[in-house]
Parts: sequence; structure tokens; C-alpha cells
Amino acid sequence: MSERPPIPAELKRRVLLEAGHRCAIPTCRHIDVDVHHIVPWETCQEHAYENLIAICPNCHRRAHKANEIDRKSLFHYKANLRFTHDRFSQLEVDMLFECAKVPGQHIMWAPFNMMLLKRLIESGYIQYISTPAGVMIGGMKSNPDYILITQKGADYVSSLGEVDL
Repeated sequence: MSERPPIPAELKRRVLLEAGHRCAIPTCRHIDVDVHHIVPWETCQEHAYENLIAICPNCHRRAHKANEIDRKSLFHYKANLRFTHDRFSQLEVDMLFECAKVPGQHIMWAPFNMMLLKRLIESGYIQYISTPAGVMIGGMKSNPDYILITQKGADYVSSLGEVDL
């Protein structure tokens, strides 16, 4: 068996950027990640972008250990990453997952940053709740507004591991 060469830096960077430098498993999203070969290196003997996914050490171990996370699931997660990141910015994806962790709970959001969540709001995945202006500073209100995940947003987050290829 040939010795495995390192994954080229540009390819590794592309895989990490695809996942936002977080675990690609939607229910995990841990920030300490490895680049994993979905089809094992021993089988394919190549570093192909389509076969690489960023996952945390725990999920990496689970992918190797009796296929607790099987290959088909990993390919689904990778496909969903591409779809999600084509639609939303990394900040929007992160905020959607943060909101999904606390369903029904309002999260404070600075009013002047509302535009950063525009696509999530327009898609109906989060609700933006504006509060009456309190103290104005330089023409901007100083009190926070709130965001809240909608049922549609919660369903979308849940579906990220279930979409068939």
C-alpha cells in the first residue's frame, strides 16, 4: 500500500470553507474539525473534493466506528452544505443554527445589523421583531430588536440531514 500524501492546502481550504470551518453534521457544528475521506483513502487512493468533508474529531471517530455515521449520510451532508451555502452567508447559517438551538426564544439583534439576515427573513426562516425606539444615538436606536426561528426555519434545519440525493 502506498503512503498517503497530505491533502493539498488549497483543497483542504476549500473543504473547510465549504463547511464554514465547522463540523458538517448539522446537529453538531463543532469548530474543531478534521478533513475526512467519505470513501476511505485505502479504497480510493485520492484526495477528491467531492469525497472530502469537514467533520469534528468525535463525528470523525463515529464515521469510522462501525459506520455510526454512514457514507450515504456524509454525502447527503456534503450536498446540503453546498446548497445551504449557495443560498445564505456563513453568518446567516450560523444564526439559523443558533436560533434552532433555542426554539421559541427571542435572541437580541442590533437593529443596524438587520440587513445581514435579509435572506433568512425573506425566506421566512426567521422572524425579525422590531421594538419601539428608545434612546437614539447618532440617528440609530440603541435598544435591541429580536430574531426568532419560525417553524419553517426549524423544519429547514431539521431537513438538512434528510434530503435525498
